[in-house]
Amino acid sequence: MSFITIRGKVKNGKKVGSQIGFPTINVSIPRGITKDQWGIYFTLVRIDHHMYPGVTHLGPVKTFSLRRRTCETFLLTLRRDLYGAAVEKKLIFKFRDIEKFPTAKALKKQIVNDVKAAKKFFGL
Repeated sequence: MSFITIRGKVKNGKKVGSQIGFPTINVSIPRGITKDQWGIYFTLVRIDHHMYPGVTHLGPVKTFSLRRRTCETFLLTLRRDLYGAAVEKKLIFKFRDIEKFPTAKALKKQIVNDVKAAKKFFGL
């Protein structure tokens, strides 16, 4: 099985995740990531030689009609400022495709369900 591995330094995003209660760590998407790889993934993130489970959005942010593509991960078990930290994201399971939701509230409801599914997947 091959995973998508994305390495980079955590950078500032648009803070959309934080505004709806799910702060994310963002890294640039490297060349070579294709449209068919876009989606929502269960992810393991290496930070300072430790692994943390998370949920990653890879691709365009359709709900807010943002053109830029993002690789943003909500960490399930870690809350701390990681701006500038070097991370390695292993996208290990594509859970679902990206969708455009009618409202931020509808998106938040889906993220709650995604997080529940990820916690079950990781045994948390």
